[in-house]
Amino acid sequence: MIVTGTFLLFAAVPLVCFAEGTVVETIPEGCKKISTTSFLKANCESSLMTTLGTFCSIKFPGRSERDGQWLGTVNEKDPKCRVCCVYSDGQNIQYYNVTTALDSLPCAPKKKCNNGRCV
Repeated sequence: MIVTGTFLLFAAVPLVCFAEGTVVETIPEGCKKISTTSFLKANCESSLMTTLGTFCSIKFPGRSERDGQWLGTVNEKDPKCRVCCVYSDGQNIQYYNVTTALDSLPCAPKKKCNNGRCV
């Protein structure tokens, strides 16, 4: 009986640790997983990620910034000029959406986005 109890204790520990991690919806191709630390830092500093996060909140108004936070990233190797929008709901669940980048957003050295293309 003690052996079974000890086994269950060790079996439950990884489940608890996993449950406290960040749950992620499927990450679209070309997007990167955003760390919880990035969301925490975003509250203290302005960056391209936070600026793109504001853009994402406008493009996808169905999720409220009151309850969570948007961040955005750009894949510099993507010729289609897409922005990966990541919403964290405050419960450590992340939702990913992809949209076309704004015109004139830098997409490669000496290139900018124009109508969804890196030129």
